[in-house]
Amino acid sequence: MLLADLPLQINWWQTCKSTNLAAKEDFLANGYDGPKLFGSDVQTGGYGKNARPFISNQGGIYLSLVIKVPQLTGQNQGLLTTGIAWQLYETIKQELQIETELKWVNDLFWQGKKIAGILVECPAPHVAIIGIGCNLFQTHLSEELPGATNLLTAQPTTEKTCHLISNLIHHLFSFIPNFIHSDFLPQYKKHMMLLNKKVTLQLGQTTIQGRAVDLTPMGNLILETETGSRSFNAGEITRIR
Repeated sequence: MLLADLPLQINWWQTCKSTNLAAKEDFLANGYDGPKLFGSDVQTGGYGKNARPFISNQGGIYLSLVIKVPQLTGQNQGLLTTGIAWQLYETIKQELQIETELKWVNDLFWQGKKIAGILVECPAPHVAIIGIGCNLFQTHLSEELPGATNLLTAQPTTEKTCHLISNLIHHLFSFIPNFIHSDFLPQYKKHMMLLNKKVTLQLGQTTIQGRAVDLTPMGNLILETETGSRSFNAGEITRIR
C-alpha cells in the first residue's frame, strides 16, 4: 500500500457527487479524528471556486484531504492554497516529466489551458479540506470545456495514477506543517503565468485592473494599479490582451 506509512484513513469510490462534499458531510457527522482522504474515479457534481462546476469524468484525479493545520488563519489561507498548487506542480514534474504553469491563486495550466484546480475549505478553525482536481486524460474534455485540456495523450495505467496520488499526498504531509515559512514562493513565481502581465482581478462584484508585479510573503498578489500598489489575498485574474 503506497500510503501505508502515513496516519491516514482512506475512503475511495468509483463514483460520488463530490469528494469535498463527502469530506464536509463526514466532518459534520464525526468531527476531526485524524487525517482522512476522500477520492473518487468520477465525480457527478464536482465544483471549484465560487461553486463553478468541475468536469470530473473518468481519467482524472479527484480527491479531498481533511487535515488539521494548526497555523491556519483567515489571513494565510491563500498562502496554503498557493503552496498546495506548488506541491501539485512538483508532483506532476516528478511523476510525468511535465512542467506546468501556475495561475494564481489555485489553478495549474498546460499549453495555455487549465489542467488542475485546488479548493481549500475550512469547516472549523485549523481544519482544512483540500480539494484537488487534475485532468490526466478525459475523453472529449476540450469539446465539453474549450478552456481545459489533458496532461496526457492517453489514459494512464492505474499504477501510474496511484503513484502520482501517493507522491502528491506525501508532498502535502511534508509541506503542510511548514507552509507558513513560504520557502516555495521564489520558485512558484518563476512558473507563474501572469506575473508582469496586465490583468483584471475580479473580487466579488469589484473589478480591478493593473499589472501583476509580485507576491507578498503571505502569497497575496501585488497589483500595480493607476492609484498605486495594492495586495489581494483572493480573486480571479485574467490577462488583458
